[in-house]
Amino acid sequence: MTRSSYLRAAALLSTAAFAVACSSSSPASPSGTGTVAVRLTDAPFLTDSVQSVDVFVIRVDGRVADADSATAARGASDDSATVGGWTTLATPNTSVNLLAYQNGAALALGSATMPAGNYSGFRLVIDPTRSSVTLKNGMKLTGLSTPGVMFPSASRSGIKIVLAQPVTVTADQTTTVLVDFMVDSSFVMRGATIMQNGLLFKPVIHASMQ
Repeated sequence: MTRSSYLRAAALLSTAAFAVACSSSSPASPSGTGTVAVRLTDAPFLTDSVQSVDVFVIRVDGRVADADSATAARGASDDSATVGGWTTLATPNTSVNLLAYQNGAALALGSATMPAGNYSGFRLVIDPTRSSVTLKNGMKLTGLSTPGVMFPSASRSGIKIVLAQPVTVTADQTTTVLVDFMVDSSFVMRGATIMQNGLLFKPVIHASMQ
């Protein structure tokens, strides 16, 4: 997997009431709640003709059970934290220029309380209708422009975040979940150049423990 260009979202789970750790073994059943703070950062994007990649981030969700791409997409338009077993971790509800957070810079997306437990599913919920790519010549590519960006057709899209291993929340410690939104892999040229046929949005997002 190349990591030369990606959006890095650091989900910092911290509280005096619980801890977060990763383990392949079966942990003891945790209890209590804690606060989740989510931050974004990015490495350089290699496409020289691109000025900004603006993704409208509605929220970040987690759940105990694993989720495939279809499950992550299901119920993305519903803001209830209980639908499909999801817990909302952050609700920035804002447009984020992924290229503005590079070389260690980070953006705090928000925080929320979450029950202690073992979390195997995470997703990013975005609004493609309010997302765009702006070229260095000033042209903005959207889902309706020509050339444009071929986003998912729905007004909201739930994108699966692939975990290296489940996140286990126990008591009195802190850990960080690092989510890599790989920007250069997520936007694919549909022709020989961006100006010819625009871009196809195929999100690639992974996460690991730090």
